[in-house]
Amino acid sequence: MRLFKKSMGIMLAASMLASLCACGNSSGSQTTESAVQKESTESAGGDVSSEQVTLDLFINHTWWPLQSWSGTVPEYITGQTGVNLNVTVAADAQQLPLMISSGELPDLIYTDNTGNMISLLSDPDLCWSWEDLMAESNTDFTFDESRAKINRTNDGKFYTIRNNYSTPEELEEYDAALVGVMLPTVRKSVYEELGSPEIKTTEDFYNLLKTVKEKYPDLIPCMFNTNWTGAGQTSCQFLTDFGLVNSNFSYDENKDEVSYYIFQDGRLDYYKFMNKLYREGLMIAENYAFNNEDESYQYAYNLQCFAYIKGSNAKELNQECATLGTDQDWMDLYTALNYDDSFKIYDSNIGWSGLFVSKNCKAPEAAARLLAYLFSDEGMRTAFWGIEGDMWNWSEDNKYPVFCDEYTDNDWQEKNGLTEWGLLSGTWATERLSYYNPDDEFADQLLTLSNQAKEKTVSCPAVGLVIPEADSEEQNIKSKLDTMVTNEEMKIYLAESEEACEAAYYDMLDLARQQGADELNTWANKAYQEAKAAMEN
Repeated sequence: MRLFKKSMGIMLAASMLASLCACGNSSGSQTTESAVQKESTESAGGDVSSEQVTLDLFINHTWWPLQSWSGTVPEYITGQTGVNLNVTVAADAQQLPLMISSGELPDLIYTDNTGNMISLLSDPDLCWSWEDLMAESNTDFTFDESRAKINRTNDGKFYTIRNNYSTPEELEEYDAALVGVMLPTVRKSVYEELGSPEIKTTEDFYNLLKTVKEKYPDLIPCMFNTNWTGAGQTSCQFLTDFGLVNSNFSYDENKDEVSYYIFQDGRLDYYKFMNKLYREGLMIAENYAFNNEDESYQYAYNLQCFAYIKGSNAKELNQECATLGTDQDWMDLYTALNYDDSFKIYDSNIGWSGLFVSKNCKAPEAAARLLAYLFSDEGMRTAFWGIEGDMWNWSEDNKYPVFCDEYTDNDWQEKNGLTEWGLLSGTWATERLSYYNPDDEFADQLLTLSNQAKEKTVSCPAVGLVIPEADSEEQNIKSKLDTMVTNEEMKIYLAESEEACEAAYYDMLDLARQQGADELNTWANKAYQEAKAAMEN
């Protein structure tokens, strides 16, 4: 699939992108098309006028691949809502701030919180609160309160609902909404020649890398994808394995407190592990100097390394190796590292991007109809999965969608207007269900790993709501700390001894305190407690 992913919590294994099985009209209990249309029309607050309204939508993501509201699925949604969209995709990060400062906002805006855009747009002078919008337009639709309350602002209203969030209850309801576990990717031939040793911990993996270095001196034991290496990066195989986060604020369950992430318990152990890989020649220092991921990929494509760390990457690597004519020798290790009785995953995900309706909107009633449809169960599924009965049907147990044969073809998806429009409103579970394939050769392993991860996960969205206001003193402190960490982490990773590694870590903490980390942590804990109390009410 063509979806661009933010890493917002735990990532899905790439092997879920395997081809999906064909639709069967007899699968599961089906709803007739006329009933579906009636339900969606009623959920949008009444009959849809035969006269379409065109609203301007600004997508504040330069990477967004769909430049127009066209294809079978967008046309179907227009038929259900009476709303057509004129799409503009951002050319750079400056467009939306200029629109805000000039007051020249389009009808609809879709953005994440980079540059505090969500915070800035959650303003009654700029955008409609969704409660007011629905009341003013007489649209009879109630948004999911579990999602709405995460997005409420200080005035008690919500101006958007971020996508990509699901409650633990929703994830529990759908086993096939797989919680991904980051899986190490290794050379299959080498791993099997070494006897396919059982790997359950980061120490097991370290010992495997040592064995590779000893027996295969021409191989680099471990290569990291450049975007995941470290030094301020937000994702890394071993960060997750040590139960850590790498941005914003971390959570201490025992104290029920938050802190700037470098103070998280266990972080020094992670740094020592990464430093050990460098000092013992199990990775190369140049890995930290690469400017883009293509440089690190070349080592994998040319089979110059044993392990490639990006997270469940075997299929992608083998496809490129086939194109280049090198051996398709990559496999994912289907194991969760360090999953002992004490291991926990603290999930502070609150979603990612959200839709806004500006006060400049030429047709608020039409915008309300569109929101009501997109945030209904049918609307989310249609935008992500396509038209039920044509592109997908429910499985016999109604637990996951079964897709038509063409579904994984990129050209077919683009022609039909799939799948990015689902990102406007879809839950995390809705998106993840689109990847489940019971016929995948590793389906059972993935399901087992997913259930293990769900059991280990503690949902704490109130932590994700600890977001400094734009241009606030807290935001200024955090920006300085983020820059400082990017520079200081390299001294930790590349220290020449374990003692030097530890000293560099504590030096970084001292620098953080000098730059206001203690004041930031005090503010963050107050903000966390307020967010937690608001969510419990």
